[in-house]
Amino acid sequence: MDKRAYYKKMFFIGGIWNLAASLSIWIMALSGPAAYVLFGMGVPPTMFFFHAMIWFVVAFGVGYFIVSKDITKNHGIALIGAFAKIAFFIDCIVTVALMEAGPIIIMFGAVDLLFAVLYIEFLLWTKKGNAG
Repeated sequence: MDKRAYYKKMFFIGGIWNLAASLSIWIMALSGPAAYVLFGMGVPPTMFFFHAMIWFVVAFGVGYFIVSKDITKNHGIALIGAFAKIAFFIDCIVTVALMEAGPIIIMFGAVDLLFAVLYIEFLLWTKKGNAG
């Protein structure tokens, strides 16, 4: 597979990952205390923050679908996405270190970190003039 097709597919899969994650978070928020116990978390006093996070994750997923349609444009989405995914990974580590969640949460952060590395690779590839 050539690099252009690879990166298009990568961003498409990134969009699917974000939409699947947002759906999972939404289901978790609806399912009650048992889901929070699975992740070693207490039940939050309000669902506002979960709902707000869901929409941010959905928005990024839509952005990755946009990049997948034309990898010569919208590189800012990839840059912001890489930054957000690295920040999420760091937040997962800090949350576990503070014992506010169980270690299982780091697996989700690790997938985002992998996507961040791939997005940075894409940005470096495009900087060399390959995408245009």
